Amino acid sequence: MCKTCVQKTRRTVRIEGTLSSFFENNTGLKQGDSLSPILFNLALQKSIQNIKMVPCDTKIGKEQLNVLAYTDDIALIAKNERKMRQLFVEIENIARKKLGLYINQGKTKYTRMIVEQKTSSKQNKMGQLTVKNYTFEKVEDFPYLGVILNEDNNHQIDLQERIKNANKTYLRL
Repeated sequence: MCKTCVQKTRRTVRIEGTLSSFFENNTGLKQGDSLSPILFNLALQKSIQNIKMVPCDTKIGKEQLNVLAYTDDIALIAKNERKMRQLFVEIENIARKKLGLYINQGKTKYTRMIVEQKTSSKQNKMGQLTVKNYTFEKVEDFPYLGVILNEDNNHQIDLQERIKNANKTYLRL
């Protein structure tokens, strides 16, 4: 069925109200096609399953996790920078070699979340993280699935943002 949706499809383009002649589309799905996220998730699921095979020592509750994923938002979890590099290389290799997916360096950020307060000043001052040919910017906090995460696990920023958004909504009524 998927093959039928993408093979020998014909398109037309509207430019200033005038339709172009039909042309054959030989690659991919139309932008916004409802099948697109389903196919992406199926392909990404295979990468995630392979990554879960990589041994990890990070526990969340009773589960040992090294990756959290929701559609194209992926969070890699590791106890230290060395393990993070290994995990990144593993998922990047799987995604690139098996699926033809590439990491968008401009959209990829990282942070170091402090679980224990015993940290050296060297680790806190780390600016960029370089793995293979990629260089990632370090951020103090970032939104992930609607929650603002930060390196010291302080939920105050997220709470303030939610209150601000609630006030905006209330004032619009």
